Amino acid sequence: MKLFSNAPATIELDFAPPRRRRPRLPGWLLLAIGAAALGLAAYDWQAAQAELAEREALTARLRAELRDSRPQQAARTGTPATPEEREPAQRVAGVLNADWAALFADLDRARHPELAVLDLQGDAGRGTLRMTGEAQSVEAAFAYVEKLQRTAALREARIDSHEWVTQGPQMVVRFILTAHWRTAP
Repeated sequence: MKLFSNAPATIELDFAPPRRRRPRLPGWLLLAIGAAALGLAAYDWQAAQAELAEREALTARLRAELRDSRPQQAARTGTPATPEEREPAQRVAGVLNADWAALFADLDRARHPELAVLDLQGDAGRGTLRMTGEAQSVEAAFAYVEKLQRTAALREARIDSHEWVTQGPQMVVRFILTAHWRTAP
């Protein structure tokens, strides 16, 4: 019998230890999958460590070889070059140091309104320039050659060949021009 009508329900306390449940098959399967994943991760880590050690050994060996070869290079470069060795090097240096900017600036100053440059082939090693162009008249082509003669970068400009070509409704002169290029002062 309750003394109070709105009193909480009685609590039953049992101090006996709870019954342990035995692991079931899904638990054992999860444990086996986790152990297999751990084994694979350990194997990958060991393989990566072995590869890293191999690469470190290779890098150390290559650095030692490089360190050993440098004194030989220093001794070899310390001797003066013979004229036979210097000539090709100077030729290559002349080609690499060619003043392309001055050439293009002179070509731009010599442009003619009735002329279009189609192809430009410069050989700094030989000091030659070959140009293909189209002009509205032969006089315009020769005026262009005269302007090129007065530039600082080119000399001996001349028209090697020309032909009349139909360009839409009009005829134009296609010409090939060659000149000597002053590549080095």
